[in-house]
Amino acid sequence: MLGFLSGYFIICSGWAFQGVRGIALSNAIRGAVGLNEALYVNPAGFAFSGRYSVEGQSFYLPSQQGPAFWVLNGSVVDAHLRGLQAGLGFSRKIQVGRDQFENAYYLALSTIFKDIVSVGMTGKYFHQDLENAENQMLNLDIGTFWVLTSQLQMGMVGHNVLGPKTHLGETLKRELGIGFRGKLWDFLMGSVDISKNLDRSWKEDIAVHGGLEFVRQTGILTQMGLSLSDQKDQNRYSFGLGWAQHKFGVFYAFQNSMDSLRRMTQALSLRIFFQ
Repeated sequence: MLGFLSGYFIICSGWAFQGVRGIALSNAIRGAVGLNEALYVNPAGFAFSGRYSVEGQSFYLPSQQGPAFWVLNGSVVDAHLRGLQAGLGFSRKIQVGRDQFENAYYLALSTIFKDIVSVGMTGKYFHQDLENAENQMLNLDIGTFWVLTSQLQMGMVGHNVLGPKTHLGETLKRELGIGFRGKLWDFLMGSVDISKNLDRSWKEDIAVHGGLEFVRQTGILTQMGLSLSDQKDQNRYSFGLGWAQHKFGVFYAFQNSMDSLRRMTQALSLRIFFQ
Protein backbone atom coordinates (compact mmCIF):
# COMPACT_ATOMS: atom_id res chain seq x y z
CA MET A 1 0.00 0.00 0.00
CA LEU A 2 1.16 3.49 -0.76
CA GLY A 3 -0.31 6.03 1.63
CA PHE A 4 0.08 9.75 1.11
CA LEU A 5 -0.83 12.21 3.84
CA SER A 6 -1.39 15.79 2.79
CA GLY A 7 -2.97 18.89 4.25
CA TYR A 8 -1.78 17.86 7.71
CA PHE A 9 -1.55 20.67 10.26
CA ILE A 10 -0.82 20.16 13.95
CA ILE A 11 -0.67 22.56 16.86
CA CYS A 12 1.07 20.64 19.62
CA SER A 13 2.72 21.17 22.95
CA GLY A 14 5.66 18.78 22.78
CA TRP A 15 8.41 17.68 20.44
CA ALA A 16 7.91 13.90 20.62
CA PHE A 17 6.26 13.00 17.32
CA GLN A 18 3.26 10.66 17.61
CA GLY A 19 1.20 11.21 14.46
CA VAL A 20 -2.55 11.83 14.40
CA ARG A 21 -3.33 8.40 15.82
CA GLY A 22 -0.88 8.80 18.67
CA ILE A 23 -2.34 12.20 19.53
CA ALA A 24 -5.92 10.85 19.45
CA LEU A 25 -4.99 7.93 21.74
CA SER A 26 -2.71 9.93 24.09
CA ASN A 27 0.28 7.85 22.94
CA ALA A 28 -1.28 4.48 23.82
CA ILE A 29 -0.06 2.87 20.60
CA ARG A 30 3.09 0.84 21.42
CA GLY A 31 1.06 -2.37 21.20
CA ALA A 32 -0.78 -1.46 17.99
CA VAL A 33 0.08 -2.27 14.39
CA GLY A 34 0.95 1.07 12.84
CA LEU A 35 2.38 2.72 9.77
CA ASN A 36 4.52 5.85 9.79
CA GLU A 37 3.76 6.72 13.41
CA ALA A 38 5.39 3.39 14.40
CA LEU A 39 8.67 4.75 13.01
CA TYR A 40 8.81 7.10 16.01
CA VAL A 41 6.91 5.14 18.68
CA ASN A 42 7.67 1.42 18.16
CA PRO A 43 9.77 0.52 15.09
CA ALA A 44 8.58 -3.11 15.31
CA GLY A 45 4.96 -1.98 15.00
CA PHE A 46 4.86 -1.44 11.24
CA ALA A 47 6.28 -4.89 10.36
CA PHE A 48 2.85 -6.56 10.27
CA SER A 49 1.11 -3.80 8.28
CA GLY A 50 2.15 -5.26 4.90
CA ARG A 51 1.86 -1.88 3.16
CA TYR A 52 3.62 1.07 1.63
CA SER A 53 2.97 4.43 3.27
CA VAL A 54 4.17 7.99 2.67
CA GLU A 55 3.32 10.87 5.02
CA GLY A 56 3.99 14.59 5.02
CA GLN A 57 3.21 16.75 8.04
CA SER A 58 3.61 20.19 9.53
CA PHE A 59 2.93 21.17 13.12
CA TYR A 60 3.30 24.11 15.44
CA LEU A 61 4.58 23.95 19.02
CA PRO A 62 3.32 26.91 21.06
CA SER A 63 4.42 27.58 24.62
CA GLN A 64 3.41 29.99 27.36
CA GLN A 65 6.76 29.54 29.12
CA GLY A 66 9.25 29.67 26.23
CA PRO A 67 9.73 30.05 22.48
CA ALA A 68 7.43 28.54 19.87
CA PHE A 69 8.54 26.13 17.14
CA TRP A 70 7.45 24.98 13.71
CA VAL A 71 8.14 21.41 12.63
CA LEU A 72 7.98 19.97 9.10
CA ASN A 73 8.01 16.19 8.86
CA GLY A 74 8.03 13.61 6.09
CA SER A 75 8.41 9.82 6.16
CA VAL A 76 8.08 6.70 4.02
CA VAL A 77 7.53 3.09 5.16
CA ASP A 78 7.88 -0.05 3.03
CA ALA A 79 6.47 -3.07 4.85
CA HIS A 80 5.07 -5.12 1.95
CA LEU A 81 7.86 -7.74 2.06
CA ARG A 82 8.00 -10.41 4.78
CA GLY A 83 11.78 -10.50 5.08
CA LEU A 84 12.79 -6.98 6.03
CA GLN A 85 10.69 -3.84 6.48
CA ALA A 86 12.14 -0.34 6.44
CA GLY A 87 11.16 3.24 7.18
CA LEU A 88 12.81 6.61 6.64
CA GLY A 89 11.81 9.91 8.22
CA PHE A 90 12.94 13.54 8.28
CA SER A 91 11.91 16.42 10.57
CA ARG A 92 12.96 20.04 10.57
CA LYS A 93 12.31 22.01 13.76
CA ILE A 94 12.52 25.81 13.55
CA GLN A 95 12.37 28.23 16.47
CA VAL A 96 10.03 31.11 15.70
CA GLY A 97 11.67 34.53 15.66
CA ARG A 98 15.25 33.22 15.96
CA ASP A 99 17.79 31.97 13.45
CA GLN A 100 18.21 28.44 14.76
CA PHE A 101 16.83 25.10 13.74
CA GLU A 102 17.24 21.35 14.12
CA ASN A 103 17.13 18.63 11.47
CA ALA A 104 16.32 15.09 12.58
CA TYR A 105 16.81 11.97 10.46
CA TYR A 106 15.25 8.59 11.26
CA LEU A 107 16.04 5.18 9.77
CA ALA A 108 14.01 2.20 11.00
CA LEU A 109 14.35 -1.50 10.22
CA SER A 110 12.14 -4.34 11.39
CA THR A 111 11.63 -8.02 10.68
CA ILE A 112 9.14 -10.76 11.59
CA PHE A 113 9.92 -14.07 13.25
CA LYS A 114 7.56 -17.08 13.13
CA ASP A 115 4.56 -14.84 12.23
CA ILE A 116 4.01 -13.90 15.88
CA VAL A 117 6.82 -11.52 16.84
CA SER A 118 8.72 -8.70 15.20
CA VAL A 119 11.74 -6.71 16.30
CA GLY A 120 12.74 -3.27 15.12
CA MET A 121 15.22 -0.47 15.62
CA THR A 122 15.15 3.23 14.77
CA GLY A 123 18.39 5.15 14.48
CA LYS A 124 17.99 8.90 15.11
CA TYR A 125 20.46 11.60 14.10
CA PHE A 126 19.96 15.23 15.14
CA HIS A 127 21.82 18.22 13.74
CA GLN A 128 21.31 21.56 15.48
CA ASP A 129 22.28 24.88 13.91
CA LEU A 130 22.05 27.35 16.79
CA GLU A 131 22.89 31.03 16.81
CA ASN A 132 26.32 30.50 18.38
CA ALA A 133 27.06 26.80 17.92
CA GLU A 134 26.30 23.56 16.09
CA ASN A 135 25.48 20.28 17.81
CA GLN A 136 25.11 16.71 16.57
CA MET A 137 23.47 13.81 18.41
CA LEU A 138 22.77 10.12 17.83
CA ASN A 139 20.26 7.90 19.57
CA LEU A 140 18.36 4.63 19.17
CA ASP A 141 14.92 3.19 19.83
CA ILE A 142 14.65 -0.62 20.04
CA GLY A 143 11.27 -2.34 20.09
CA THR A 144 9.45 -5.65 19.89
CA PHE A 145 5.89 -6.45 18.87
CA TRP A 146 4.03 -9.66 19.77
CA VAL A 147 0.83 -11.14 18.33
CA LEU A 148 -0.34 -12.95 21.47
CA THR A 149 -3.71 -14.04 20.04
CA SER A 150 -5.87 -13.00 17.11
CA GLN A 151 -7.41 -10.35 19.36
CA LEU A 152 -4.52 -9.29 21.60
CA GLN A 153 -1.14 -7.71 20.78
CA MET A 154 1.73 -6.38 22.87
CA GLY A 155 4.63 -4.02 22.20
CA MET A 156 7.68 -3.08 24.26
CA VAL A 157 10.12 -0.28 23.42
CA GLY A 158 13.33 1.16 24.82
CA HIS A 159 13.42 4.82 23.83
CA ASN A 160 16.74 6.70 23.48
CA VAL A 161 18.79 3.78 24.75
CA LEU A 162 22.07 5.68 24.31
CA GLY A 163 21.06 8.01 27.14
CA PRO A 164 19.12 11.26 27.58
CA LYS A 165 20.02 14.05 25.19
CA THR A 166 19.07 17.73 25.32
CA HIS A 167 18.09 19.47 22.11
CA LEU A 168 16.73 23.01 21.66
CA GLY A 169 15.93 23.22 25.34
CA GLU A 170 14.14 19.85 25.62
CA THR A 171 15.40 16.45 26.75
CA LEU A 172 15.01 13.14 24.96
CA LYS A 173 14.16 10.78 27.81
CA ARG A 174 15.76 7.36 28.18
CA GLU A 175 12.48 5.57 28.65
CA LEU A 176 10.97 2.09 28.72
CA GLY A 177 7.42 1.61 27.44
CA ILE A 178 5.12 -1.40 27.19
CA GLY A 179 1.68 -1.48 25.60
CA PHE A 180 -1.23 -3.85 25.02
CA ARG A 181 -4.02 -3.63 22.48
CA GLY A 182 -7.06 -5.87 22.32
CA LYS A 183 -10.45 -6.29 20.72
CA LEU A 184 -13.11 -5.49 23.30
CA TRP A 185 -16.14 -5.74 21.01
CA ASP A 186 -16.86 -6.22 17.32
CA PHE A 187 -16.34 -2.50 16.69
CA LEU A 188 -14.26 -1.50 19.74
CA MET A 189 -10.50 -1.74 20.27
CA GLY A 190 -8.76 -0.78 23.52
CA SER A 191 -5.11 -0.06 24.31
CA VAL A 192 -3.14 0.53 27.52
CA ASP A 193 0.51 1.65 27.74
CA ILE A 194 2.87 2.22 30.67
CA SER A 195 6.06 4.28 30.29
CA LYS A 196 8.90 4.92 32.77
CA ASN A 197 11.75 7.42 32.67
CA LEU A 198 14.81 5.26 33.41
CA ASP A 199 16.91 8.18 34.64
CA ARG A 200 14.60 8.96 37.57
CA SER A 201 14.04 6.93 40.74
CA TRP A 202 11.90 3.81 40.42
CA LYS A 203 8.77 5.57 41.73
CA GLU A 204 9.11 8.83 39.75
CA ASP A 205 8.09 9.85 36.21
CA ILE A 206 5.76 6.92 35.48
CA ALA A 207 2.88 7.43 33.07
CA VAL A 208 -0.17 5.35 32.15
CA HIS A 209 -1.76 5.89 28.74
CA GLY A 210 -5.14 4.52 27.69
CA GLY A 211 -7.05 4.70 24.43
CA LEU A 212 -10.25 3.47 22.74
CA GLU A 213 -10.95 3.15 19.01
CA PHE A 214 -14.50 2.70 17.66
CA VAL A 215 -14.32 1.34 14.10
CA ARG A 216 -17.56 1.11 12.10
CA GLN A 217 -18.16 -0.75 8.83
CA THR A 218 -19.03 2.58 7.25
CA GLY A 219 -15.37 3.59 7.66
CA ILE A 220 -16.02 6.07 10.47
CA LEU A 221 -13.41 5.95 13.23
CA THR A 222 -13.78 7.55 16.66
CA GLN A 223 -10.88 7.66 19.13
CA MET A 224 -10.28 8.93 22.65
CA GLY A 225 -7.37 8.75 25.05
CA LEU A 226 -6.12 9.66 28.52
CA SER A 227 -2.56 9.95 29.85
CA LEU A 228 -1.86 10.22 33.60
CA SER A 229 1.51 10.66 35.33
CA ASP A 230 3.00 11.67 38.65
CA GLN A 231 4.47 14.56 36.62
CA LYS A 232 1.39 16.78 36.50
CA ASP A 233 2.46 18.65 33.38
CA GLN A 234 2.26 15.35 31.44
CA ASN A 235 -1.42 14.64 32.21
CA ARG A 236 -3.50 14.88 29.01
CA TYR A 237 -6.79 13.87 27.44
CA SER A 238 -7.54 13.49 23.74
CA PHE A 239 -10.15 12.80 21.07
CA GLY A 240 -10.05 11.84 17.41
CA LEU A 241 -12.53 11.43 14.56
CA GLY A 242 -11.94 10.13 11.05
CA TRP A 243 -13.28 8.39 7.99
CA ALA A 244 -11.45 6.08 5.59
CA GLN A 245 -12.77 4.09 2.64
CA HIS A 246 -11.95 3.53 -1.03
CA LYS A 247 -8.27 4.41 -0.60
CA PHE A 248 -8.96 7.81 0.91
CA GLY A 249 -9.23 9.01 4.50
CA VAL A 250 -9.58 12.19 6.53
CA PHE A 251 -8.79 12.40 10.26
CA TYR A 252 -8.91 15.02 13.02
CA ALA A 253 -7.53 14.79 16.57
CA PHE A 254 -6.83 17.05 19.51
CA GLN A 255 -5.06 16.65 22.84
CA ASN A 256 -5.22 18.98 25.86
CA SER A 257 -3.02 19.15 28.93
CA MET A 258 -4.73 19.13 32.32
CA ASP A 259 -2.51 21.72 33.98
CA SER A 260 -3.26 25.43 34.24
CA LEU A 261 -1.45 26.18 30.96
CA ARG A 262 -4.06 24.23 28.93
CA ARG A 263 -1.54 23.34 26.22
CA MET A 264 -3.39 22.03 23.19
CA THR A 265 -2.53 19.79 20.27
CA GLN A 266 -4.77 19.82 17.19
CA ALA A 267 -4.23 17.62 14.15
CA LEU A 268 -5.87 17.27 10.76
CA SER A 269 -4.85 14.74 8.10
CA LEU A 270 -5.87 13.69 4.61
CA ARG A 271 -4.68 10.30 3.40
CA ILE A 272 -4.67 8.56 0.01
CA PHE A 273 -3.48 4.93 -0.12
CA PHE A 274 -3.36 1.82 -2.30
CA GLN A 275 -1.88 -1.64 -1.97
